[in-house]
Amino acid sequence: MSKVNQMLVDWKTGDVHGLEWLREKGIDQRLAYSYFESGYLNKIGPGVFTKKNDQINPLALARFLQEELHLKLHVSGRSALELQGLGHYVPLGENQRFQLTSYEDRAFPSWVSKLEKSFELIFKKSSLLVKESYLSTFEDRHFDIKISSRELAILELINSLELSNSLETVENYTESLSTLRPEVLQELLEECRSVKVKRVFLYVSEKLGLGFFAKLDLSRISLGNGKRVIVKDGMFDKKYQITVDRDYGENPF
Repeated sequence: MSKVNQMLVDWKTGDVHGLEWLREKGIDQRLAYSYFESGYLNKIGPGVFTKKNDQINPLALARFLQEELHLKLHVSGRSALELQGLGHYVPLGENQRFQLTSYEDRAFPSWVSKLEKSFELIFKKSSLLVKESYLSTFEDRHFDIKISSRELAILELINSLELSNSLETVENYTESLSTLRPEVLQELLEECRSVKVKRVFLYVSEKLGLGFFAKLDLSRISLGNGKRVIVKDGMFDKKYQITVDRDYGENPF
């Protein structure tokens, strides 16, 4: 079988590859660009290709960034929860938002934002944790990618939400997470740098009476000092020192 035919056989539908992958197939840079000029490949970035007329799979793009560009980023927050079947909204697909987070101060490839694609890719640099950790592997039929564990994903989701109107979205997601691992949550909450995220998560988890909550050692989790206005014009919860939805608040300021 010729090199080009073998390449096309090995190239999964919707996948993205760069020169490193092509070199492993015995295809150098000159030959790769020859295949592009001959119409076998479509160039979407510097040394980055898809098969001609292929629609990019968002999981494939995430895989490429992780494995071939060696970027320390992962599918995060709402997207990670939905991939694990824990969302309350439409699954990833046409015109869906696909969230990637990095804990490194490194530029995201600019060509990605210019791609014509059927999904929206949202990249965020975060300081929620010191470094990328507490990840899981999502395996579908074709692509294995690194995503947030459920424990990390719910904290990232809270961190990404506009909460001034209500905590309802946080509550909707959290109530589906009754089997979160308390030992992982404990470590995450001790490491988490956002006082707001920690207070909101603990408040909602306790309110919902989720089993993992009783196994957490709150004395080891720093919740900072002072009051925090979370829900605008909300009621004040004395234990966590935050404003919450009036439906289940305790005492006003």
